[in-house]
Amino acid sequence: MVRYYCHYATPAYLSDLIQAHVPTRALHSSDAPLLVVPRTRTELAQRAFSVAAPSIWNSLPADIRLCKSVSIFKRHLKTHLFRLT
Repeated sequence: MVRYYCHYATPAYLSDLIQAHVPTRALHSSDAPLLVVPRTRTELAQRAFSVAAPSIWNSLPADIRLCKSVSIFKRHLKTHLFRLT
């Protein structure tokens, strides 16, 4: 599993539930830090952390996912969320 720089503060039991997406071919979008979203059969299963967290992460714009520090990430995320409302 590929761990990103911000996982140092993540409990192991949570980071074990998510997996980094490993592209099969080298594309320009291969550099984007995406996560694997497990397939589910029910609406209830889509609410699980292992499904919801990668879905939300992958839906963020690339400039937010590629932030170099937690403080910059928080600032960009807050701005993004305010613009959605």
